[in-house]
Amino acid sequence: MQDEKTHGLTRRSFIKGAATLTAAGALVGCSPKAENLEEVKEPEAVVSDEIYTGVCRSNCFGGCLLNVHVRDGQVVRTSAGDFPNPEYNRICSKGLTQVARVYSADRLQYPMRRTGERGAGEFERITWDEALDEITDKWKAIIDQYGPNAIATWMNSGNFGTCTGGGFAGIMPRFGAVMGFSSIKGDIDAAQGFAATKIYGGMSEAQANNEPTDYVNSKTFINWASNPTISQPQIVHFMLDAKENGTKLIVIDPVYNATAAKADWYIPINPATDGVLAMAILNEIMVAGDEDQEFVRSHTEAPLLIKEDGMFLRMSDLGVEPTEGDADPLTGKPAVIDPYVVWDEESGGAVALEEAKAPSYKEVAPIEGIAVQTVWDNAAEKVAAWSAEVASPVCGVSVDDIKELARIYVEEGPVNTYVQLGADHYINGHYNYWPMYAISAATGNIGKPGAACGPICVLPNNCIDFMVSVAPTDTAGNPAQGAGPSYNANSVLGIVDTGKFGDQDAVIKGVYIATTNPATVWADHGKTVDLLNKIEFIVVADVTMTETAMYADVLLPVAHWFEVTDMHTNCHTHPYFVWQEKAIEPQFESKSDFEIFKLLAEKMGYGDFFDFNEEEFIAMGLDNDGAKALGLTVDRLKEERAVRFMPGETYISFEGGKFLTATGRASFYKESVAPAYNVGQDIDFSKETCLYWEPTLEADKSSAVRAQYPFHCISEHMRTRTHSQWYDVDYLREFDPEPIVRINPDDAAELGIVEGDTVRMYNDRGSVVMKATVNAGYPRGIVGSPRSYREKEFIEGHFASLSTNQYNQVCANQAFNDVAVAIEKA
Repeated sequence: MQDEKTHGLTRRSFIKGAATLTAAGALVGCSPKAENLEEVKEPEAVVSDEIYTGVCRSNCFGGCLLNVHVRDGQVVRTSAGDFPNPEYNRICSKGLTQVARVYSADRLQYPMRRTGERGAGEFERITWDEALDEITDKWKAIIDQYGPNAIATWMNSGNFGTCTGGGFAGIMPRFGAVMGFSSIKGDIDAAQGFAATKIYGGMSEAQANNEPTDYVNSKTFINWASNPTISQPQIVHFMLDAKENGTKLIVIDPVYNATAAKADWYIPINPATDGVLAMAILNEIMVAGDEDQEFVRSHTEAPLLIKEDGMFLRMSDLGVEPTEGDADPLTGKPAVIDPYVVWDEESGGAVALEEAKAPSYKEVAPIEGIAVQTVWDNAAEKVAAWSAEVASPVCGVSVDDIKELARIYVEEGPVNTYVQLGADHYINGHYNYWPMYAISAATGNIGKPGAACGPICVLPNNCIDFMVSVAPTDTAGNPAQGAGPSYNANSVLGIVDTGKFGDQDAVIKGVYIATTNPATVWADHGKTVDLLNKIEFIVVADVTMTETAMYADVLLPVAHWFEVTDMHTNCHTHPYFVWQEKAIEPQFESKSDFEIFKLLAEKMGYGDFFDFNEEEFIAMGLDNDGAKALGLTVDRLKEERAVRFMPGETYISFEGGKFLTATGRASFYKESVAPAYNVGQDIDFSKETCLYWEPTLEADKSSAVRAQYPFHCISEHMRTRTHSQWYDVDYLREFDPEPIVRINPDDAAELGIVEGDTVRMYNDRGSVVMKATVNAGYPRGIVGSPRSYREKEFIEGHFASLSTNQYNQVCANQAFNDVAVAIEKA
C-alpha cells in the first residue's frame, strides 16, 4: 500500500472555498471593488488517498494494473498503475468507472431465495446460514439419488482471478474436482484455438503471437479479423507506434471500423471467407515457388509422406520394428516410437525424419513400392482449387489485391498477422484459421522478431501448477474424487430433456453459476431460457442482479474485485501476473467467491481440501519449477504489484520455429483429428485432416436462408462494456444509452428507414426491436449490433434470440456471427 500526497486544492476544498468567497461577497455582481472582498481562510488540509493495488479482471484481454484510491474506507477513484515496463501502463473508460460498479445500485446485498416464477426476479431475503443450509441440503439429496455428477459448475470468463473463476489454477475448478461435480463448458472463441492446435500443436504462453513490444520489429502488420480499437484498446498503441516507425498496417475486415480507419491499406472481405482468401494467397505462393524453402524444410511437416490410406509413412512400413519410449503419464503404458519417414536428398534414400539432413518436400517417388505424397504437395493440391480468379468473387477481394498480399508475405517481411476472433464466431470458423496460419508457416513469417501469426492472449503454461485445481489433495494428502464429465453448452438442454449425452447416460439436476451470464450473451436465447427453466435447482453467485441471476433458486451476493485478495493470471496482452490487494471490506453482506466455496465445502464435509487462505492458495499454484526459475512468489507479487512471467525480455512465440506438435514442426496435414465434442454426430473427417474451406451456415450470401432473411447480422463488441459487465454504470450509458442496429445507407433507403427509426430484426429463432442508425462503414447486406444488452434494455425481444447454438461437426463453438435476419420498421 502506498500513500499519495496530493498538492494544491482538492475538488472538495475548492468548492468549500468558492462557497466561502460567495458568502463573503467577493463575487457579488462580479464587482472588482475592494470593499466587496473579505479575507478568506486558507483551504482545509488536503486529505491524501490510500492507494491499493488493483487489476481489471474481465475478459477484455486487458488485465490492466490499477491504483485503487481509498478515502475514509471508500473507493473514490481509479488510475493507471505502473507496470515495470511503462509501455503497458493503460486504463480505459471501463477501468476508470470501476467505482460505479463497487457502489452500483444493482449490487446484490444479501442472500435471497426465489419466491416467484423463474426469471421474474421475485426473491426474499434470507441469512447466509439459511442459504448455505438450503444449498447443501439440496445438493446432498441430489447426490444421494443421482450421484455427484448430477450437479454441474457453470463458469466462464467474467473474472480471471485465481481465487474466483476463470483464473488459471483457480478455486472454482478445484471446488468441482473436490465435490465430484460435472462442469458446463463455455464453448466460446474456440475455432481459432482448434485450428492452432492442428498447425502448431497447441498454444504458447502468448497463444500464437509475439509480445506487443515486438510489433515495432514488423515491416508489415496485418490486422486480420480483429477490431482491437474497440475490443482491445490496451494493445492498439503498440500497433500505431509500429506504424509511426514505418511498419505498414493492413486491415482485413468486412466492416470499415475504427481500426480500419488507421490502416495504410484497408481490404474489405466477405464475412467468413477468410479461409478462401488465405487459400488463394497460399496458392499464389506455392505455384510461384516463393515459399521460404529453408523454413518449410526444417520447421514444418511438409516433407512427411502420406500413404494412399491417408496415414503417414513410418519406419515400420519399411520393416523397422517400433521401440518403446517413456510411459504415458495418463495411461501408464510405454509410448510406441515409430519414426516418420522422409526422403533425404543428401543421402538419396528414405530415412527417419530426425536423421534427415535435407528432407525433400516435393514430388517424392514411391518408396519400396509404396506410393506416397508429401504433405507439401497435398497442401498445394488443396489450395490449387482456389486460384485468385476463383477465390475473388467468393471472398470479395480483387485478383490484384490477392496477388499483392501474396507478394507482401514473400517480400515485405517480417510480417505479423494479428488474428483474433472476428472469423471465429461462425460455423466454419476453424476452416478459416488453419489456412490463415499456414501462410505464415509457408513464408517463414513466424517464430522470430517481427514475425508471428495468431492471437495474443497470454497464458501462464510455463509457471502455474494446474494440479492444485484438477487433482487436489486434502491436508493429509488424500486425493479428491475428481471432477465429473465436462459437457458442451449446447448439449446440456438435451441432457436435461433426455438423460443422454450422445450414447451415454447423463443427468444434470443442479447447477452452480458464477462468473458467467449466459442469459444475456449465449447464443440462442430461447434455448438458454428453456434450459434455465428446466434445471431442477440453480444457485447463482454474482456481484449484481444479472439477467441470469433472475433465474436462481438461491442467489448469493459476491464481493467486488476490489474487496478481495486475488491474482490475475491469464487472458491479457501484457506479460505480467498482477496482484490484487483487498482495498475495502465487502459491501453489505457480500462474500468473496473464495470464502463461499470454503463455506460450502465445509458444509458438504470437504473442509480439509480448503484449509488455506487466499495467499496460501495462490502460493500453491506457484509452487513449481517454472515459477521458481522466474522468481515468482506471493511475497514478490505483494511487493512489486506486477511480476513478469513470460520468458525473455521480449517474448517471441514459437521462437526459432519450434512448435508444440509431436515433431516440433508446423503441420499442414493431420492423420486424424479428435473432435472437441462427441454426441454421436456424423463426421466427415476428410474436411478435418487437410487444408479445407466450406461456406458458413447463414452469413454466406449463397445460403438458402438468405432468400427469406436477406441480411447478415454481426454481433459487435462494445467499447463501454465487456460482454455484459458494466451494464450498470450510468457514466458509460451516456455514450451507449440504448441498443442500436447499424445499417448501410443504401439498404436503409431501400427499406424506408432513416436515422433513429425503430426497427424489428427477426428470423425463425426470435426477434428484437431497437433503434436504427445509418452507417456507411457497413457494406450492403450486412448489419451490426452490440451483443451486450440485457432483455430489459431492448424495446422488445432479445438480440441473443437471433443466433444459433448449432456447432460445427468437430469444433464446439458458439457461432454468434453466423446469423441471417430480416429487417422491417417496427
